[in-house]
Amino acid sequence: MNIEGVIILAGGKSRRMGRDKATMMLGEKTLLQWALDFADSESDNVLVAGPERRGMEACYIDDLPGYPPSSLLGLASALDKAQGEWQLVIGCDMPFVRPTLVDLLRKSANDGGAVACWHNRVQPLPLLLPRSRALPAALELLADNRFHLAALLDRLDPAVVPAQQVALADSEGHSFFNINSREDMDRARDMLDKG
Repeated sequence: MNIEGVIILAGGKSRRMGRDKATMMLGEKTLLQWALDFADSESDNVLVAGPERRGMEACYIDDLPGYPPSSLLGLASALDKAQGEWQLVIGCDMPFVRPTLVDLLRKSANDGGAVACWHNRVQPLPLLLPRSRALPAALELLADNRFHLAALLDRLDPAVVPAQQVALADSEGHSFFNINSREDMDRARDMLDKG
């Protein structure tokens, strides 16, 4: 199966950071640019679910009207505009997603997609999902005032790649590292320095 599009979730308020995470610098690039560069290596169809950021060229998707902001709303809004069936979903605050992990998700997917298990926990992102099943399920959940990605995973029942297999594709679990605090950003800078 081919990945036909990549959706970058970039609509969060970044409350813990105190400013828009997508525009924060990591090395020579913003976090969003890290995500865009990775997405461009996976597909020609890349959507950013969130407001437009000045100076960063991308196809930005506004939230569908009528719902409070949430990651699920951003995802549903992007799925509504996405081209192709199989969509890879990442966060703009995940600068170290490994192509080897994405390949493992692609090879492991069932008709509900694929996610990975790491540190005894199913990781909601990166997520590979089928648009034809995910969009109606996400819209139903939003209508029921359920706004978390975990609820969508429950509906889709994707394949869960065991941690032992994940470790072969990403031994340090860097693909799941996301930046939610200044301490996380400091750690990301250390990881970048170490290569």
